[in-house]
Amino acid sequence: MASRERRFELRAALNAGWNREDLYWERIQERSNEHLRAGRRFASAAGFAAAFAIAGVRFGAGDLRRPASRANLAFALRTLGAERSARRAYAAAGAEWAGASGAIESAEIKPRARSSLFHMRMEATHRDTYKRNRTARLRKFHEEAAECLSELERGRPAPHRLYSRWLGEKPAVFDDARKIIGACLLLASDPLA
Repeated sequence: MASRERRFELRAALNAGWNREDLYWERIQERSNEHLRAGRRFASAAGFAAAFAIAGVRFGAGDLRRPASRANLAFALRTLGAERSARRAYAAAGAEWAGASGAIESAEIKPRARSSLFHMRMEATHRDTYKRNRTARLRKFHEEAAECLSELERGRPAPHRLYSRWLGEKPAVFDDARKIIGACLLLASDPLA
């Protein structure tokens, strides 16, 4: 991403109420997953460790990005041969993941841009229905990510696509839904997933 685009993205995120660390965490996870896809496991491990540090310092308890960061650190540990530490980190990430499911119910989900005035009116008129549908979608992401964490902890491949899905699902709106989807889909797994 060109520096001009990165500055525009940062400005948009800050204007939407995100802080720099929110966007940096996301960027580091993306870059680390790209390193992983390219076979650069040391670079990916360094990135996952940096994202873990950001999450531990800047994100509160109940934020799904914390256990996602711990899981990615576990994945990095496994790729570097530290299996015992990886299993412990995955177990801690799984427990924290289950405990953070309340983040979905309290998520601030901003209205999405629509292609027509009709869609904007429908969303305004049926706001509760739209919110329920979006919340159900986030719950599904959370459930699938929990299944992936469980399999990854056991050393098995993730049963759902993760990073490759993020590339298509990444929301344009900077809100809590984007943070949750990022936590779910930026989990490190087999580079083909």
